[in-house]
Amino acid sequence: MQPGRYVALRYCEKTVSMKKLFLPLVLLCFITSCVKEEDLNPAQKQTLYSVSYGNHERNKLDITLPANRNTQTPVVIFIHGGAWVSGDRSVFLGELEQYAQQGIACATINYRYASPQDNVSHTEVAGDVKKAVDYIASKSQTWQVSPNRFGLVGHSAGGHLSLITSYALNDGKIKACASWAGPVDFTDSDQLAISVAPALFQVYMGRPLQSAADSAAYRAASPYWTATAQSVPSLLIYATNDELVPYSTGLKMQALLQNLGVTHQFHTQQGAQHSWGGTHLNDARTLTLQWFQQHL
Repeated sequence: MQPGRYVALRYCEKTVSMKKLFLPLVLLCFITSCVKEEDLNPAQKQTLYSVSYGNHERNKLDITLPANRNTQTPVVIFIHGGAWVSGDRSVFLGELEQYAQQGIACATINYRYASPQDNVSHTEVAGDVKKAVDYIASKSQTWQVSPNRFGLVGHSAGGHLSLITSYALNDGKIKACASWAGPVDFTDSDQLAISVAPALFQVYMGRPLQSAADSAAYRAASPYWTATAQSVPSLLIYATNDELVPYSTGLKMQALLQNLGVTHQFHTQQGAQHSWGGTHLNDARTLTLQWFQQHL
């Protein structure tokens, strides 16, 4: 295993532990609630589990479809964190039910892990997120959801993927996004001062940050450098004591969106670190649901 990948995995132990806790719950939900596509009834709340949206084994999603849905029903996709090399969609199982109760279809997805050995880097990982959006859109009539009213949200690496997909890969389907402590600039000095950051970014980008060409590639993968005045409404939630994604980078992203005139909100998790729980997590959930209710 390359040093960069080892460092990344070491700093994702909490995410892996959460995965182990949620897997039994996934199995229970599958046994008790899974329906087949041919059994869908738009009058009922229903959940589809482990749907393949691509050819790779990691291209899987779960989606809960609200009752009384139609082709105007918006869809919110949750994207897990894990430094782009670990994590699982099961961490957002609770959000599936929460959003469906509010009349919003909600999906949580897996994506390919970044891996230099497998030639999987930024292009493929972000491409998987876009592929999931396109796949759900293609099911608009069958699932009775909107083909073009999507919201993206994620934590950490998932927050980055939410922003970069919404800014750089959006063909009009994504109408709003949210980032929970997602990295925004792979070339930022404060971010690179975090001891594990250069190794994590090297794994994700498939290249070190050494030359001018590397810098250009890192910027092209950074939400800070890809946002424009036409970017979709963006919710930013960042923590003051984050040990992996500096609070200063969240403020920097806020200032950019303000200068560009992009509709946005910035919320501070006072005293929180990178992983959230309790009141911090509940606040983020509430703010995010309200954000999508407003902008989808």
